[in-house]
Amino acid sequence: MRSGWAFVVVTMALLVAVPLTAQAQSSPNENFYNADADDVGTPGSVIRTQPLPLAGALAGIPGVGTRVLYSSTDTHDAEVAVSGSYLEPAANWAGPGPRPTVVIGPGTQGQGDQCAPSKMFPTAGQWDPATGSFGVNYEAAFAFAFLTQGIRVLVTDYIGLGTPGVHTYVNRSEEAHAMLDGARAALKVAHANPNDPIALWGHSQGGGATAAATELAPEYAPDLNLVGSYASAPPADLARVLRHIDGTGLMAAIGYTINGVTDRYPAARAAIESRLNDYGRSVLADVSGQCLIDSRTKYGKQSTASWTVDGRPLADVVESVPEILQVIEEQRIGRRTPTSPILVNGAINDDFIPYEQTRQLVDDWCSRGASATLFTDTLPAVNQGSGNNHLAPAVADFGVGMAYVLDRFNGKPVVGACNL
Repeated sequence: MRSGWAFVVVTMALLVAVPLTAQAQSSPNENFYNADADDVGTPGSVIRTQPLPLAGALAGIPGVGTRVLYSSTDTHDAEVAVSGSYLEPAANWAGPGPRPTVVIGPGTQGQGDQCAPSKMFPTAGQWDPATGSFGVNYEAAFAFAFLTQGIRVLVTDYIGLGTPGVHTYVNRSEEAHAMLDGARAALKVAHANPNDPIALWGHSQGGGATAAATELAPEYAPDLNLVGSYASAPPADLARVLRHIDGTGLMAAIGYTINGVTDRYPAARAAIESRLNDYGRSVLADVSGQCLIDSRTKYGKQSTASWTVDGRPLADVVESVPEILQVIEEQRIGRRTPTSPILVNGAINDDFIPYEQTRQLVDDWCSRGASATLFTDTLPAVNQGSGNNHLAPAVADFGVGMAYVLDRFNGKPVVGACNL
């Protein structure tokens, strides 16, 4: 199963890997992403839509795309607009009941608006010749795989990625809201029954968004018929993740995180800014407009010790300053109880997301009576710190996640829950 689905995903990735064109040639009218306060309404309501070309799709196969702007709420319950991509499959759904929907939380794309997946679907990525910014829409392959199964897909851009404002990277509640309201919006775009089955899916940042949304669904979106979720490499314990990725190829994601924190939490802003040196401030400003490939190229494998006035890495600063630590602890996933089943994938040799915090997440949920299952990836370590052992499971274990989601849509019982 693992190797077969890996082949499917790699093949689809090749299909959508068309030559990237300049961003200006494929971008939507930027007014699409701007919403007045009066436009934003009930969470999940659709503000506007427009046709979305899909790179790699031919004559509507495997599906047809629609760019969507929908309503959600931020971490302080203020109304915000969120963008995303709705994909309607050409294939029929062969399972029981109505056609299901999968909401995909993208992995780390970056913090610049040009990195939003909804802006990259037409060309499989983006390259801005003015800035040199480069991004790849690697979620397209997974979305296409679901389309071939007759499953509709909504890929959220998250809050602030594409739309005005700061993208609040790995903010637990905001990513959960974007996922759950994306599900509501997808059902509306499809003119589907509000009780049609939903599954959540994501790897890395998307794994965290999926996990956060699954545990928050009972209180934030009890109206959704959430039947299952697949969370791969979720950053559930942000304090441990920040320490783990410092000095790796993903270290610039610490900058994305801090930018989101200083924007949403005024009490932490002064505490953070007073501990940054000029170089640290310049890095944060720079990565706020970058895609992940840009950030990795420029800052990969540096240490955040070079950002601070006292030469300590930011993980040490976070742990020693209560105002900052409190905010980071608020992002902890595993303190609520999911009421729908979830499969969590953790790789023993993941060089970005520590395996033990992934395992702890499942343990926390199981101690609360949830139906959580751990799948442990045992791929051997290759060039640790590069991200190879973080990225490989997303493809190698795709079949594991797909089988789990299909079983939930087909009404099969969960096997192996709380298998620690």
